[in-house]
Amino acid sequence: MKKWCLVFFSAVLVMMSFLPAASTFASETKRINVIILFKKHVDEKAVEQLQGKVYQRFDVIPALSANVPLASMDLLRQLPGVEYIQQDETVTIDGQVVGWGITKTKATGMHVRGVTGKGVKIAILDTGIDTNHPDLHVSGGACMLSYCPNAYNDDNGHGTHVAGIIAAKNNHIGVLGVAPEASIYAVKVLDRFGEGTISTVLAGIEWAIQNHMDIINLSFAASEGSPVLKEAIDKAYQKGILVVAAAGNNGNEKGTGDTVEYPAKYDSAIAVAAINNQNVRVAYSATGPAVEVAAPGENIYSTVPVACDLDGNPDGYTWMAGTSMAAPFVSGILALYKQQYPNKTNVELRQMLRANAMDLGTPGKDDWYGYGLVQAEQNKPPQLKVKLQSNAAGVVNFSVTPLADSIQGYNVYRDGKQIKKLQSSSSFTDYVLKGTYRYQFSSVYSDGTESALSNPITVTLSEPDYKDLTNGIWYTPHIVYLFSKGIVTGYNNGTIKPNDFVTRAEAVTMLGRALHLDSTKRSTVFKDVGSANSASGYIQSAYERGLVNGFPDGTFRPQQPITRAETAMLLAKAYQLPSASSITFKDVTDKVTGHAEIYKMAAANITKGYPDGTFRPYQLVKRLELFVFIARAENDIFK
Repeated sequence: MKKWCLVFFSAVLVMMSFLPAASTFASETKRINVIILFKKHVDEKAVEQLQGKVYQRFDVIPALSANVPLASMDLLRQLPGVEYIQQDETVTIDGQVVGWGITKTKATGMHVRGVTGKGVKIAILDTGIDTNHPDLHVSGGACMLSYCPNAYNDDNGHGTHVAGIIAAKNNHIGVLGVAPEASIYAVKVLDRFGEGTISTVLAGIEWAIQNHMDIINLSFAASEGSPVLKEAIDKAYQKGILVVAAAGNNGNEKGTGDTVEYPAKYDSAIAVAAINNQNVRVAYSATGPAVEVAAPGENIYSTVPVACDLDGNPDGYTWMAGTSMAAPFVSGILALYKQQYPNKTNVELRQMLRANAMDLGTPGKDDWYGYGLVQAEQNKPPQLKVKLQSNAAGVVNFSVTPLADSIQGYNVYRDGKQIKKLQSSSSFTDYVLKGTYRYQFSSVYSDGTESALSNPITVTLSEPDYKDLTNGIWYTPHIVYLFSKGIVTGYNNGTIKPNDFVTRAEAVTMLGRALHLDSTKRSTVFKDVGSANSASGYIQSAYERGLVNGFPDGTFRPQQPITRAETAMLLAKAYQLPSASSITFKDVTDKVTGHAEIYKMAAANITKGYPDGTFRPYQLVKRLELFVFIARAENDIFK
């Protein structure tokens, strides 16, 4: 990045460095800027009671930035609601080395087909953008600094250069951006010196989320990570935003070591390395496993404010270099994808970016170029073939046709989120509630890389529909499976009541349905179960099969809640479970009625007991527990 327009301010900094240091006794009142991450709820009052001055409260994550006395730090850390405290560190633009990239990325081929990024919103978190530049149209923005005399206008040059790479207009003057009709937003998080803080970046990310941006461009880096910044970037990604970040300019000529900086190093960010016009990594470009793709980053010609254009031709354009210049190429490419495929999720678009990249360097993904040089035009790799075999009553079945012998497994995505990793099987069954779902699959190769996603398959299910159950609950698939088999039905009010205790009659009824016992209501051998009892058929059939005996007084006690030991005895007999091996529970001895059956159930992987090594044989069984036990006994997929 050019430093010319900062000479005066640099001189000021040099002079300041020679000023005498503050007296040592001033340390008693020394204050520092911090970011405080809370576990659940932000507690401003607690911070203020410890003489803290709150600057900003964040909405995306439970955090705030504040100025606090150094002496209060230990007390702040001891507050019960505090998760983490860190100093509000400085982040800066990468050190720069002062434009052919459009052709290398094949962006113009998309422009002639009308794909220009139109309608896609990109937040450029940087030094601002020159809103008066004739080659740029800034759709809006915000300044996150404490002092913003010119709103989000650029007083450094870096942010405007980034903006031009992304979206310089196709107006026959100056330069052409990768996505010339994308909507760019200037989110000023860095000052005229190219410096900001984690809190200004957090505020910028929060603004991008709240204003429904599609893409965030981060052309800056910090050597140290920040848990708070990571959480904010993760939140943006979870909200469907693509986060693109410069990998950093601390690489070495040999390209050794892991030199990728933050925030590019976070999984939710796309780390971008820089190449020259010979498709070779530039010596300063960071390297490491986090590098996802590469893009042009040397001698890039783009827009700058005239005030910062001191290359001898003050026309508002100049050359810059670095991974800061490479990242906006990727943001622009993603904008082209987003316009073409507006319904694809950020996960799908990220997969497309990888799949379309032109492989460079070592075959496959590597630490220099990631998946390769980003390309605007879509490659046409062999499409993974997925077939919907059947769908009914909450059950969806797929089969996958392998693409190559090097396939290690498959990833399954439902509505853009990975839900399963198949190691070897080429079939998949999903158990879901009523709704419409979008499925896609990808191949995982032996080198760990992932193919492009398959064409989406949309599935609509009309049942089951329970008011007190969602797909996000771990035991939901077990219940849906039992529903599909007719083993559970639920209540007339549309609930399943998973946390209610199970009666002995209910347990035998569910098991009777699973074993297809005779359900015809009739007289039983038990004096408290008459022919009018709705469970009488299953209870009598279970008795005839030797599954239940009742109590010595001749009763069955159908409305009595069943215990875990009683459940084990019922399941072990019903499924003829083999004898147990060396599994033990510290509260199950040979004095416990049903101890043998408990160990049989554990050996069959129907239960593992509790983390403390107990089984708790006399504890009452909830409906959800019985659902899980029966599902595991019926189908190994749930074990």
